Amino acid sequence: MSNPVALVTGSSSGIGMAIVREFAAHAYDVAVHYNSGSDRSDARGHTQTGEQRATASADQLRAELGVEAAAFGADLSQNDSAFVLVDAVYERFGRLDVVVSNSGVVNFVKDESGKIVRHQFAETPIEHLDREMERVLNINLMGAYRVGQRALKLMMEQAERERSAGSEVLHRSILFVGSVSDVAPESTRIPYGVSKAGLNHVVLGAAFDGGPSNITVNAMRPGVIVTPLTSRPSGVVDPVTGQEYTVAETYGLMAKGGSQAIPRIGKPEDVACAAYSFTQIPYMTGQLIAVDGGFTMVNGFPNREVFLQEGLRRQQAERK
Repeated sequence: MSNPVALVTGSSSGIGMAIVREFAAHAYDVAVHYNSGSDRSDARGHTQTGEQRATASADQLRAELGVEAAAFGADLSQNDSAFVLVDAVYERFGRLDVVVSNSGVVNFVKDESGKIVRHQFAETPIEHLDREMERVLNINLMGAYRVGQRALKLMMEQAERERSAGSEVLHRSILFVGSVSDVAPESTRIPYGVSKAGLNHVVLGAAFDGGPSNITVNAMRPGVIVTPLTSRPSGVVDPVTGQEYTVAETYGLMAKGGSQAIPRIGKPEDVACAAYSFTQIPYMTGQLIAVDGGFTMVNGFPNREVFLQEGLRRQQAERK
């Protein structure tokens, strides 16, 4: 029997790249997906194209781990692209065992000068809100929905062929990468939270469909992770140096100040380990699981300003 096959969308960088490597390390053949669209509002500022990063990653995984790996491009904001992507992966490898829907973007968009624009909820111009909503709903919700729908259909067909042949129906899994932003309020990121909260309902409905075919469907909800996406400016400035912290650094200060049980923010490898583990559990489905160091534990997030100030205080004390 050939190796099991995993498709990880958005795997040309950050969390997705760590996840696809984790599956390859466990002897999965892997499909490395990159977004073939041209999004000039992307806050990550990559110096290479998605195709270049995905191709290099696939080459490296083949050379280092001895698995089959191939790069696939698809702009998941487009209606048919998700179906074409999933079909292409299935045709290339002849099977599909795990799909991790990881592609996602933040709602922040850039103005004509290239500066990221943020608005508080009550101050957001409607045309700006429309742009932000279109951005996140097209990728985070509809793109993921389409990937999951097509993958579930193909997995159910594989299960039916196994059942008809009188053989064991293998366990297969779909994992959506959501976010703790589905419940953690932030007035400048409401569109993003809306897109991730909507994704949770997709998980629940798909889990009901997949269960009889031994297909589990779950959501992993990361907290703040050190990635190119969280390297963008946060708007928080060090009162001593005047340095503007990145998003990752800001939440790192909050963690240091006591905002969560584990006093650091996450690494892509933390999320990758969880992603692989969750897809290997045949009796867990329809679950929305936070991987956030305890950030969304009771009484944590509402006191974020207190923790941020405490983190700043401790950092200043360390400098002395």
